[in-house]
Amino acid sequence: MFRALESAIVNSTSNLITKALAPLGQTSRSMSKLKSHSGAKKRFMPTANGNYKRWQVGLRHLNSGFSAERTNRLSRTVFVDKTQKRMLRKALPYSCSK
Repeated sequence: MFRALESAIVNSTSNLITKALAPLGQTSRSMSKLKSHSGAKKRFMPTANGNYKRWQVGLRHLNSGFSAERTNRLSRTVFVDKTQKRMLRKALPYSCSK
């Protein structure tokens, strides 16, 4: 009788401690986090309004024949289009809240 009562007290105490340590109503066994795509993290920067910025391609090498106007245009950053934005929301799940 005494051992059953003692084990019931220990179980209820451990349940209270586990529930107290769980954040805001979540259980101690929560789902795992999503992983961000490491290549996308290095290439795309999220903006405050939910868009992503990226660099232009074609400026690294073989550009000695380009005009100055073209090299200046390629050196700027641009925003991604709608289809890339949809892909980046899955690749970078924690980057933007929008």
